[in-house]
Amino acid sequence: MTPRALRLLDALDAHRAAITTRLDALPEAVVHAAPAPGTWSLAQLAEHFVLIDGGLRADGPPASVLARATSGARSGGIRGVLALPLRIKGPASARYVMPSAAPRWPEVRERWRALRSGWRAASPRPDAVAFDHPLGGPFLYEDALAFLLGHHRHHDGQLRRTLAALGVGARRADVTRRGAEATLM
Repeated sequence: MTPRALRLLDALDAHRAAITTRLDALPEAVVHAAPAPGTWSLAQLAEHFVLIDGGLRADGPPASVLARATSGARSGGIRGVLALPLRIKGPASARYVMPSAAPRWPEVRERWRALRSGWRAASPRPDAVAFDHPLGGPFLYEDALAFLLGHHRHHDGQLRRTLAALGVGARRADVTRRGAEATLM
């Protein structure tokens, strides 16, 4: 695995650990409460991460010449949009990554841990499709990891707003972006 892929995996692991630590420290009722009708609970947000992360493959089909040539630019474009301070509604084609109505945090946490535990042992093929984004198309492995990290960071604001709406504001729920560190403040 390349040094860049390892750095991205470190950052993704740190982000997951920070969110897991924060949710584990909250009362179960807070983790499972939606702050308003039509909004996600913290458990639903975590389940959304599990569903998105579940799209990463180390053994995908060979990418076309065009996909290989444009993967980084397409992943970067999606990450650029996700970095904007916007609330973005997922396209209809992304329904498969929407959380269930009432996921239980302990089960979601275990699914996320189990999913991520195999990532470092994977031997991704550099020319294979590792993630098929509903709008951005096929991404190669490193570009897929970069997208996943950008996607997780995009939801940091949602995490902060949800905690504030639920009256949990003593600590800011902010995931830092320095290197591979990710701690909730």
